[in-house]
Amino acid sequence: MQEPRLITTELTPGSFFDIQQDEDQLLHGYHVIDEDVSNQQLTHPMFDQVIFEKVTFTASDFERLDLTDVIFNNCDLSNCQFEKASWLRVQFNHCKMIGINLTGAFLNNVTFNDCAIDLGMLCEMRFKSTTFEDCRLTDTSLMDNRFTTVKFLNCELEHATFSQTSLKNIDLSTCHFTQIDLEPQMARGMSVNVEQAANLAAYFNGIKIKP
Repeated sequence: MQEPRLITTELTPGSFFDIQQDEDQLLHGYHVIDEDVSNQQLTHPMFDQVIFEKVTFTASDFERLDLTDVIFNNCDLSNCQFEKASWLRVQFNHCKMIGINLTGAFLNNVTFNDCAIDLGMLCEMRFKSTTFEDCRLTDTSLMDNRFTTVKFLNCELEHATFSQTSLKNIDLSTCHFTQIDLEPQMARGMSVNVEQAANLAAYFNGIKIKP
């Protein structure tokens, strides 16, 4: 896993809206703190070596959002539309991302730490060297994805949907769920704990387990 390549002391304090002054829609070398940029719309914006802290992006639409060496700390990205995004060496720490749409995105060396990603649309994506740790993905759709070196560590996955997504070499044993949606053939080669195995066996065989 590669960390974002940036030096905090070399970043310039600034505003997200400075991107509107750049003809290429590029925001580079900035440290943006405590700003409301909700309900914005941009096509193919590019953030390079940027830290966002306590920034609200709620319901913004950034199609083909290009992120390289970016950190989000305590930000709200709920209901954002980031379809066909491309992210390289990006971290999300303690962020709210409920209802986010990342359909068609490519994530490479991306970390989600203690994030709420419930009801997210994470479909038709490619994940490479991506880690979800201490995250909530309740009722999140992870359909038709390709996973390469993806980790789910101590995550809440209740009613998450993995349809048409191979979970070979994926370890869910530290995660929490009583039911997830996936096809039996796609579960081959994944790792679960004993309780999860019992729940999955019952699910695949149409057996209801009463508490």
